[in-house]
Amino acid sequence: MGFKPLLAVAFLTWKASIRYRFFWVMLGLLLLAVGGMPLIVKDDGSAAGMTQILITYTLAMITAIMGAATLWISAGSLANEIENHQLQMVATKPISRWQIWLGKWVGVMSMNFVLLLFAGGVVYGMVEYRANQLTRDGLNRIKDLTENEIRQLAYNSGIPQVESDPKTGRPKEDKEGNPILVDIGLVRNSLAGLEEKKLRDKILVARASIPMINSVGRRALYQTQTNGPLSSRGVPLETWVEQMMKEYVPKREVQLLQMKIEAQQESGVNPGEIVQELDSYEKVAATNQIRQEILGYSQILGVAEGLSLQFKKPRGWNPDELDEFAMRFYFEDTQVAYKDDDLYPFVFGFGPGKGQVVQDTVQFDARTFHEIPMPVSLPSNEGGRINMFDTNSLISIFFYNGGRASLKVPYLDSRGRVGGKGVELLYKEAGFAVNYLRALGIVFAWLGALAALGLFAGSFMSFSMSAFACIGVLVISFCLGLMQDVVEEGTVMQTYTDGQRDKSYVDTFAMPAFKVMVALIKPIKDYSPVEKLTEGRSITWFELLRAYGYIWGLSGLTMGVLGSIILSKRQLAITSTNGG
Repeated sequence: MGFKPLLAVAFLTWKASIRYRFFWVMLGLLLLAVGGMPLIVKDDGSAAGMTQILITYTLAMITAIMGAATLWISAGSLANEIENHQLQMVATKPISRWQIWLGKWVGVMSMNFVLLLFAGGVVYGMVEYRANQLTRDGLNRIKDLTENEIRQLAYNSGIPQVESDPKTGRPKEDKEGNPILVDIGLVRNSLAGLEEKKLRDKILVARASIPMINSVGRRALYQTQTNGPLSSRGVPLETWVEQMMKEYVPKREVQLLQMKIEAQQESGVNPGEIVQELDSYEKVAATNQIRQEILGYSQILGVAEGLSLQFKKPRGWNPDELDEFAMRFYFEDTQVAYKDDDLYPFVFGFGPGKGQVVQDTVQFDARTFHEIPMPVSLPSNEGGRINMFDTNSLISIFFYNGGRASLKVPYLDSRGRVGGKGVELLYKEAGFAVNYLRALGIVFAWLGALAALGLFAGSFMSFSMSAFACIGVLVISFCLGLMQDVVEEGTVMQTYTDGQRDKSYVDTFAMPAFKVMVALIKPIKDYSPVEKLTEGRSITWFELLRAYGYIWGLSGLTMGVLGSIILSKRQLAITSTNGG
């Protein structure tokens, strides 16, 4: 039979949505939501804040409206046609029940594709218009300034005033040996476009992380040369951890053994039967605990202490010699009391492999993400350029605590592995348009799962019951955070008697249900593209495929198979008890 019957069902679904004005109502609602949302929400006044708010709320509204509508139309189109005996006309034709189900799904999703493309296109146009408006506003602000004033402002902003040789990085000179100035028109445009450039470099972009390799060294600074690399002594992190464990594990075992003996004595154990040593499980637990504590402590930099980190250039990234990437840096003051305006000095350096080419002293405020631009290459004194990545595609980052306070740099993740968000190297993987399309692709995947859910419910429930069930699923998904807290706490109702938590019969039934719902819903919600999109983080093609693999391949396919089986068991041709 091929796809002809399937496409016929999809066409009928489209025809019904047009006849009942569902499609046009959705088009109007989306246009109203997208156009009106920027007028309602408030931003922080910055270009980045405005853009992030615009993207976050408009995409959230698009997803919410289209998600609810998808559930309604998918459940209603199937349940109503079954209740009104309209589907029996289709079922009497040479078409399988799974083709009916899949045809409905294709019809709903083709409408979603058109609506999402329209709404997403409007949002993209709004974002691009506002970004371009920044440069236009900048040109208006400086249109009355003289050439000298413009060049001075540009100089203060770090905009080059002299043309440079792209190969050597050295200034170009005329026949008389004077530096060649950059055309004032270009300087004016660069100055006016600073805000837009900043926005496109950090938000309207798809930046990926350069992976950190497991080659971390703790370093102690003992000499700083003004015009040369840092002289330092360092030890690999793993070596340092093992040295610390040799010192502290025996101490912890002694403490635990003493506590064990005291506990036995308090419980009335016969002195001759008191165990005088830890068992193997207790020793392993003590070792693991000490290791985690030492790894946590390794992120603390005392005065004149530092870290050396290595990163490997990812495959597929082939930057030009003049390209830049950035180090994203975060730290905390370990002291309880500190001022928000306190600045902490760092000695910072980087270079290819284990070498070092660049060294600088910078000052940052704590508990804020900072970015340091880094060139892919630098001109050498001998001519040519020095690539910051060596022949093995490695680059090293060095930084030292140059202040008087102990600081924490979280370069480890929650499992004690390298790759924490305290130190990241970010590079441009793609433009905003590509990243935005990937985000819409993930939203489309969600809509596909919701369409499958609605059709699954409509295959064996009435329209009112299927709508109620689908709304219940949406409410449950919105309460995911609460359910996670309940699962972590291990109880729904926390009541205490004499300092002890009471057991609740509600937990006997509720906890297994909560665990199942969290296990099913959380992986789907983890694929949310909004956060990455508003932070300028890359949504890779692999992540997109993985989202479809889980959301459609697991959730959608499961509901599709079950819905088709249930639909095949229903007697659609029976309209009444007398066959009338």
